[in-house]
Amino acid sequence: MKNITGLFSKEKGPNRGFTAQYAVFWIFFKDKKDMSDTRLINHELIHHEQVKELTPFLFLPIYLGNYVFNLFKYKFDADLAYRNILLEKEAYIHENNFTYRKNRKRYAWIKL
Repeated sequence: MKNITGLFSKEKGPNRGFTAQYAVFWIFFKDKKDMSDTRLINHELIHHEQVKELTPFLFLPIYLGNYVFNLFKYKFDADLAYRNILLEKEAYIHENNFTYRKNRKRYAWIKL
């Protein structure tokens, strides 16, 4: 299974862009076959937990603000900036741990 790649991935061809996108309370999949990828679904559901604790009104500014900050920090390497968004780091680190959401501490992404 291919890795989740950011919207600003340097990859070319069919792997460019997102595999799935969490949008407030929906998960949009790029390809129908990805709908059965439990790792990918778990990754997106971790974002759902983040939105539940932050609300969409805080989640989006924190996510985008961290991305813009990272763009400067990583000299406009968009993929590196994306992968170092604190909210994404939490999801990537725990996407293979299917019990993580049940035992997750609130605001766990802050400690990364």
